[in-house]
Order: sequence, then C-alpha cells, then structure tokens
Amino acid sequence: MGFALADTPPVDASITPELSCANARFVKSITLARALIPAPPQDVLNLGAMLGDDIAATLEQTGRFTVVLTAPTRSPGLEQSSAWDFLGPRINPRAGTLDIALFNGQTPRAVANTGVNAAPIQAALFAPPIDALGAQFATSPYGHEMHQLAFQAAQWIDNQLKCAPLWGQVIARTGTELTINRGAMDGLRMSDRIQVLQRSDPLMPLGQTHLPNRYLMQRIGQADIAYLGERTAIIRLSGASAVQIGDVIQAGQ
Repeated sequence: MGFALADTPPVDASITPELSCANARFVKSITLARALIPAPPQDVLNLGAMLGDDIAATLEQTGRFTVVLTAPTRSPGLEQSSAWDFLGPRINPRAGTLDIALFNGQTPRAVANTGVNAAPIQAALFAPPIDALGAQFATSPYGHEMHQLAFQAAQWIDNQLKCAPLWGQVIARTGTELTINRGAMDGLRMSDRIQVLQRSDPLMPLGQTHLPNRYLMQRIGQADIAYLGERTAIIRLSGASAVQIGDVIQAGQ
C-alpha cells in the first residue's frame, strides 16, 4: 500500500537523519504490526491501517529504517502486539492511547515499551463514515490528531532504535566464507568488524505453552568483510565450520 506522505505532519529536527551516534548510519529493518483497535469507531474506517502506514512512512523518511507492515496480532503481550483505547465513555470528545512494544526479532526479547496519547478533541461523528486512509480525513481536526499520534509513535521508535547495532543473519557458507543478508545499503562499510553469534535452543520455562520462544546468544567469533555488495556481504571467519545457516550477525558498537 502506498504512503500519502503529503498528508503526514512535516518532519522536524528531532527525526532527521543526524548522526548523533555511531550506529545511526545503519539502516535497521523492522516489522511493524498495524494498530489493533478492539472496538473501532463505526464512523471511521481503516483507522488502524492509517496509523500503521503513517508510522512506517515517518520512519522511512528518516533514512534509518526499512519497514515491513503486517496485520495486527490479537494476543496482547506477544510479538508485535498493538492496542488502541478510546478515552472516556463518550465518542465526543475523541482521543486515544496507542501502546507500543519493541522486540528484538533475533532473540526475541522485549526491548522497550511505552504508550503515546492523542489530545482529546471535540469532533462529531462522520456521516457518512469516512476512510482514515483518505485525504479528507487527514485534513479534519480528528484526522490531524491521529496523524500527530502516529508521528509521536514514530519519534519514540526512532529514538529507541537509531543507536542500536545492525542485526542480520548468515544465509550461505562456503568454507571460511559466510554470506550475510546485510550490505552497503544497510550502512555497512568495508572497515566494519562483524560479530557472529549462535542462538541457543529455545528456552522453554516450565508451564510455558503460548509465549514466544526465548534464546541465548553465544559469540562464535569476529570477522572481516571480504566483499561488500548492496544487500549482501561476504565475511571471512576462522572456525566457520561451527556456523550454521540462520546464525546471527551484529555490526556496530
């Protein structure tokens, strides 16, 4: 689905591609679940999709992220869960709280979570119902607040992740040469040193039946980049025979 960038708030200095830390040059790949609205308003269609699209568009504008959008999950507390609550018993004034949880997809473990709030606003019902993905909703007072809410969410995600290391995986192995799924387009440089890590078997606490698997990471070694492509790179690692396809790599501080 395309992003209507003209309908989003202007990007300000707090979310521009300034190199405030060494790892800000890396382009992080993230999966963003669209907002799950347990009881969506009947007069605003596609509100959860609009929030997800807006957050993704703002993050990609920074130049620090590539974003894949997925459908919302329906199990609060699990990976990529999202929630939306309308404040107050009435539809007017209208507001909302967007809960955000970040997970490291390699371990996977919770990294951070927060909630962002939309300011309550006097706004009557839309008649007929309005599509939140359209320009008419974006120019309405309520639509403006929803875009501001998405912008707040994107700012928080950017602040949490822009200084994080770059993660990736081993996708092929030939002797001591390992091919990884990160390259120059992800911010890698020939001078970077790559950490190679191996995930443990899933950790299954007693009684766990529905939570995501948890893993420990064991360092195998550090490798130099032998070839740097746009989206892949070849690294050389002594003792690479211990590495398996799917093992984890990390670059940065």
